[in-house]
Amino acid sequence: MSRFNSWLNELQPEMFAELSPELAAERGIAHGGWMTIRTARGQIEARAMVTRRLRPFPIEGRVIHQIGLPFHWAFAGEVVGSNANDLTAILADPNVSMHECKAFACQVQASRLDGPVPHPTMPTAHWPTLDPIPQTPASAQPEGRLGHGK
Repeated sequence: MSRFNSWLNELQPEMFAELSPELAAERGIAHGGWMTIRTARGQIEARAMVTRRLRPFPIEGRVIHQIGLPFHWAFAGEVVGSNANDLTAILADPNVSMHECKAFACQVQASRLDGPVPHPTMPTAHWPTLDPIPQTPASAQPEGRLGHGK
């Protein structure tokens, strides 16, 4: 899970939702801004990732939008945030006993949820501040040490 992996936490420190530019424009949602996602079962907040990877579907004269949610955030870990499972029915895959809901209807809007902001339940990783490039051996970096001419 990303919330327990310091390297992934640095890349994506908050829950996010992918959506098309068309849906973002329709709902007034800005790339990188906060959005609220609601279903009959719950609501969560996420950062908006506006991308052309998701496209509207023209179906029987109507335009249907989709969003994409990762299942990597919750109440515990180095980074915490809304949990996509809060939006879905409780369904478990019988083979592995994991939550398995993959598709559901929802509403989105540009906003944040009211209430307290969650705090990490584990210490976060401490990164060196003098050199922005990790001290990874050159042999582990096929592209070389960026910015150091090596």
